[in-house]
Amino acid sequence: MNKRNTRAFAFGILTAVIAFGTPYFFIKPKQSEYRKIDDNSAKEFLQANGYTVMTDEEYTLLQQTKAEDPANKNTEEKEEPAEKNAKPEEGSQEFYQLTIESGMTPGEIAAQLEKANVIDQAADFGIYLEEYGYSKKIQQGTFELTTDMSYKEIAKIITKS
Repeated sequence: MNKRNTRAFAFGILTAVIAFGTPYFFIKPKQSEYRKIDDNSAKEFLQANGYTVMTDEEYTLLQQTKAEDPANKNTEEKEEPAEKNAKPEEGSQEFYQLTIESGMTPGEIAAQLEKANVIDQAADFGIYLEEYGYSKKIQQGTFELTTDMSYKEIAKIITKS
């Protein structure tokens, strides 16, 4: 490189720095990044967006009254047997036939399985399929599944691997 090329290169660098540096240092954003937020403005913002704001003391009092409420204890006692009846016993299995058609997404398959009570959470099963690479290997067809199968067992069956 000769002197002329070096000077031209340096001038180009200087021009680029000026072009990009000017807006960076002289044009200020509409909202300051270091804006102070006080308690009242934070409360107003949260309440405007549908949140309920309460102090630690109010929350503690609410928890205590909820625990002492006799109506709550009755509903909790009523809910427990319903949950036990909803899940099949370990010895019994419920069978479900899953039909996978062309164009179905892993999310749709997971939603069908959740609706049939084969899996607990469709979102968790969809994430499992994506995370372990099963989502790209899903096969079309009809598969027989049971309610006590794990995610891995279901994935192996619907991918025929």
